Amino acid sequence: MPIVSTSSKGQIVIPAQLRRKYNIGRGTKLNVLDGDGEIILRPVLQDVVRQARGLFRGGVSSLQELTRERREGGGL
Repeated sequence: MPIVSTSSKGQIVIPAQLRRKYNIGRGTKLNVLDGDGEIILRPVLQDVVRQARGLFRGGVSSLQELTRERREGGGL
């Protein structure tokens, strides 16, 4: 776990490895949360729809599931 220091203004440097991993660049906005004794930094989602694309890839298609249920008589 990397250790960082605060500047006189309370600023920190996020290690490069974590900036790359979470796509944090110049101007990236972060939410700062108080997490029961922890300070949590979370990047603000810029485009929620674009970032959520593919989130459920590989799962069961809702259309396929509905079609299967109706074929089996379990529809409305």
